[in-house]
Amino acid sequence: MSSDNSEEDEKQRFFRCAVCQHPITRPEDRICVNEQHQHVFANPHGYIFNIGCFTAAQGCLMAGDETRFFSWFPGYSWRYAHCEQCLTHLGWMFRSQEFQFVGLILDKLQV
Repeated sequence: MSSDNSEEDEKQRFFRCAVCQHPITRPEDRICVNEQHQHVFANPHGYIFNIGCFTAAQGCLMAGDETRFFSWFPGYSWRYAHCEQCLTHLGWMFRSQEFQFVGLILDKLQV
């Protein structure tokens, strides 16, 4: 097996930031929240987001104060999730007393 194949295999193991290619999360971190991995939501300004839920996003930097304002998941507070390399907004970290997960904007990721 050549090193090119090994490098390509390693790249396949991550969802990456579509802007800078920084590794964000792994396919095995996908989870279902409210019985679905993928959700479509609109924010208070009418912007629509197609998000996927993940247990972790190691390549994200969480920012901002936690808030429950307009949370798409009742009982959860949220913070912004940005690519830690280029700071592109990639989604949100949601947290309740029992559980936390990251909702990532799917069209801002590359497989």
